This record gives sequence, C-alpha cells and structure tokens, in this order.
Amino acid sequence: MSYDPSVRTDVPPPAELWARGVVKAMLAPYLDDCAGRLHVDGGGLRTEDIGNGYWALRWVEGGRAVLYGYDNDYPDTHIQDLPADLLAGGPAWLPWEWLQGLLVKEGWSVAFLRWWDGSWAGAPIPEDVDDGLPIILADDAVSLDGIIGEDGSPSAEALGNLMRAVTGGTVDRAAVEALLASLDLHGSDAREALDVAARAGVTRDAVLPGLPAGQGEPSGRRVPVVNDDHLPAVTAMAAREGVRIGEPTDEAPLATVPPRFCFNVPETAPAP
Repeated sequence: MSYDPSVRTDVPPPAELWARGVVKAMLAPYLDDCAGRLHVDGGGLRTEDIGNGYWALRWVEGGRAVLYGYDNDYPDTHIQDLPADLLAGGPAWLPWEWLQGLLVKEGWSVAFLRWWDGSWAGAPIPEDVDDGLPIILADDAVSLDGIIGEDGSPSAEALGNLMRAVTGGTVDRAAVEALLASLDLHGSDAREALDVAARAGVTRDAVLPGLPAGQGEPSGRRVPVVNDDHLPAVTAMAAREGVRIGEPTDEAPLATVPPRFCFNVPETAPAP
C-alpha cells in the first residue's frame, strides 16, 4: 500500500477550490449551461452530478478541509475485493461522525476522500488504483475556462479579482458587476450572485462556518460495505476470524455484520 501521488501534486489548495467553486455558483443564475454548477451551503459546496461525477468540499474549524466525490470513469476504489477504508490513517481532528454518516449515506457515490491541514493527505491505496480525483477536478477547471475565455482577457482579469475577493471574504457588488459586464451580461442584477456569496460566507463581515473538529477516531469504527460484490471477501474474512454472518435467532444469535465492516443503511444515516 502507498499514498496516491495525486494527493501531493494534482490537487489545488482548498482556498483555490473554494474560490473557483463559489464563483461558479455565483455565475450559475446568469448562464444557460448548467454543466458544472455548484450548490453552496455555508461551509460547504458540491457540484451537480451531470453524469461524470461530482466533487465536494467542506471546511472544518481551524482552517482545515475535507474533499470528497466520485468520478464515473474511475471508481477503482469500489472494485477492490474488500471495501476501501477511505478514512484509514485519518488525523484526530477529522469530523469522524459526520464523515462516517456521509460514507454510509452516499455509498457508491464517494470514491475519493482527502483531508487538508496545510497539505493534502488521504488513506493509503494501492499504486495501481486511480480514484478519479485529479480527473474530475481537471474537467471542472476546463468548464470554467470555457466560460471565462483566454488568459489576459477582460473576463479573466475580472474573474481573478472576484476569486481574490472570495478568498479574502470581501465580495461586494462592484466585483460581481465587473465580472458580469466582462461576460456581456451588462445590466444583470447582481443580487442573485451576492445572495450566493452571502450563503458562502465570503462577503464583508461574514463568518465562514466550518464543521466542528473531531476528538479522535471513534472506537469500534466500521468500514461501510458498498455493494454485494464485496460480500464474498467480507464473509470469508469473518469466517477466518470465527464469526459466522447471518440472521440472528433465539437459538443462534449470529452476527449481522462482519467485524470491522458495516452495511449501508441510507434511511437511518445522518444527512451530510
């Protein structure tokens, strides 16, 4: 096992991802093309799943962040014999309960997960496994480039100014209207974009919310079993450890989940 090199080389810092995502969400009300739109909710954003997959970012107190998502062409972490433990080796500050609920609720829809505390890190995965993160982020960047145009253009300059305002938490009407004007959206009411900025916590005097930091990995944490293809390997592991899996009865109180794993139960999982 080794760490995916893309953890270090292909993933921008969360502030850059956040600025790019918030700006795209601000532009969505003014553009006909819905590809790559994002939903912003306080300290988190998530792209729409338009067939290729999605990525999502959540801030955690202390300037930390978690990044997760799924690329339809590279769900390699889900085709291993055993379910991938995307939280293996995670630091104490991770919002463990929130992430566990997310992984149970989302099931197949989380194939990569990274955490940031000055640099990106993630669970060790085999060298030949591609979790799809660099691809989905590259596609998202291309979609924004298609909206803005070439470097050096008025729209690219206005975009840069607005992204810096997002990062600094100083978004105002002037910065929004400058970008709208550069995209030939003169006269468009900036109110909807400013509403998105306010929800994102990037306007002046706004406070960017974040998930509370965790206090360490919970004892007895279990890895969700994503699909039926994992059951043979999981059952065999349980048998090697002397645990027989089945429905409990009064005569034979069998284990209903194998050791170190849990079955996804979306209807009872907490919402992300």
